[in-house]
Amino acid sequence: MYLMDPEKINLDLIEAVLMWIVSGEHEYPREGSILIFLPGIAEITSLYDQLSDNSEFSPRYGKYVLLPLHSSLSSEEQAAIFKKPKNGARKIVLSTNLAETSVTIDDCVFVIDSGKMKEKRFDSNRNMESLDTVWVTRANALQRKGRAGRVMPGVSIHLFTSHRFKHHILSQPIPEIHRVPLEQLLLHIKVLPNFADRSLHNVLESTLEPPVKDNIDSAILRLQDVGAFDKDNNLTPLGQHLAALPVDVRIGKLMLYGAIFSCVDAALTMAASLSYKTPFVAPFGKKEQAMVKKREFAIGHSDHLTVLRAYKKWQEIGAKSRLAGRNFANENYLSLKTLEMLTDIKFQLLELLVSIGFVPINLHSYRHRTGQDRIMNLTGSELNKNGENIRLLTSVLCTALYPNVVKVLTPQTVFLRSAAGAVPVEREAKELRFKTQREEVFLHPSSVNFTVTNFQCPYLVYQEKVKTSKIFVRDCSMIPIVPLVLFSGSDVDICVSGGTTFVTLADGWIKFHVEKHEVAEMIKAIRAELLDLLEEKIRDPLLNLLHNEKGERIINTIVHIATND
Repeated sequence: MYLMDPEKINLDLIEAVLMWIVSGEHEYPREGSILIFLPGIAEITSLYDQLSDNSEFSPRYGKYVLLPLHSSLSSEEQAAIFKKPKNGARKIVLSTNLAETSVTIDDCVFVIDSGKMKEKRFDSNRNMESLDTVWVTRANALQRKGRAGRVMPGVSIHLFTSHRFKHHILSQPIPEIHRVPLEQLLLHIKVLPNFADRSLHNVLESTLEPPVKDNIDSAILRLQDVGAFDKDNNLTPLGQHLAALPVDVRIGKLMLYGAIFSCVDAALTMAASLSYKTPFVAPFGKKEQAMVKKREFAIGHSDHLTVLRAYKKWQEIGAKSRLAGRNFANENYLSLKTLEMLTDIKFQLLELLVSIGFVPINLHSYRHRTGQDRIMNLTGSELNKNGENIRLLTSVLCTALYPNVVKVLTPQTVFLRSAAGAVPVEREAKELRFKTQREEVFLHPSSVNFTVTNFQCPYLVYQEKVKTSKIFVRDCSMIPIVPLVLFSGSDVDICVSGGTTFVTLADGWIKFHVEKHEVAEMIKAIRAELLDLLEEKIRDPLLNLLHNEKGERIINTIVHIATND
């Protein structure tokens, strides 16, 4: 015990405990499944490989069935833990805390608790989520203990000392109000009449376990960046609508702009995926094959558009027959259940847009069926005329995800001499560096941009930034320069230095050289017109911009610029 490092997961110890369990040299049950709690997929994979090499537990000998259980696995892989093994084999389930409450394995008689779990936390100062490995709480440990012996006497073995359990680990998990972004909560407080005469800080300070002031200030600043709050922390017209939509503010903004720029169906598909999860799955042991298939759908250096393309292809094939859609999903490592869930979420999001008047259609007589996406037909061609415009879709993504911007730093080109002259050496993807305004980041390996060696535009927007082994950005899309200027949430500044005109964003972190000063002034004027027009639309959702002379002219101009810059 003295030589052990309690902060690390001891896989050898878990293997030794398993050997003791299956040896039968005890009075406890000698049959039934064994459930092992581990922090994350990395530990599950390592233990799976280690047990596969063990002559006792290797699946090759048929005595035991090793089953991983993790939220990233497909529904079919997760469902395997409930099936009875053939020929009297014994199940060994390697799980995260997913099996604490969400799943009950009825024949589980042994639990091995590593004492660690992954917990998502939010750093408001860096606007970043982190997935930290932490000690379980006493409540978690007791919950895990209860997983053993559901139908017969069982045993729970915890790989930490009773002294740590009693004196060092927390009794309950950290309250969620301290671990999640506060934007949606602040919007809801603003629309409730009971809090009309109280400040946001005052309301939150009266909660049972109030968040710290810095977290509240950071959330307010992010809402101002989005355009939901003005400088006095009052709701803007955009904020009123975002507060009415029970979704994350970025997803709500994506939906609203999708309706304004006539790409409703595409925007709702991307919004559904952002609010739920990607339909792409990586089966255990087949991650590389899954990525090859995913890259076949890649388009526009965008993870969001890649999901959109795969979803639309599934819909197209599934319209012929349900079996064809199922086969397409299986062949391309897409989760059928996730795809069908996205159709349900899309319809719910459409209902929200209809309820606030942004999509003028009647849904009372329509009954949605799971897996059936009729939104394109319901909303009509006029509201979807820009649904295939890749550059406009990335522009709409920009307005939703800004200020989550990554700058691509490309190394200096190296040339080699040859008979034909100097030839540039092709760079590798790992040579590129990526920076946000505050720190260096890395593209997540699951991104279609992970292997890209050259970006036509050096800016990406991303959905979330997560700290695990490194600081990763997930689900990113390349953004053309002019849409970045037009659709960003921050103010645009024009400065002249040495006779050269620059357009700057984000306090100068993003800077563009403009050939003529008049071009910079024109871009700023168009941006102001767009903001005025959007405010008018948001104040009066029933206003049809496509049939309004000024609105139609401005939107068509912006669509033309975004498409052809």
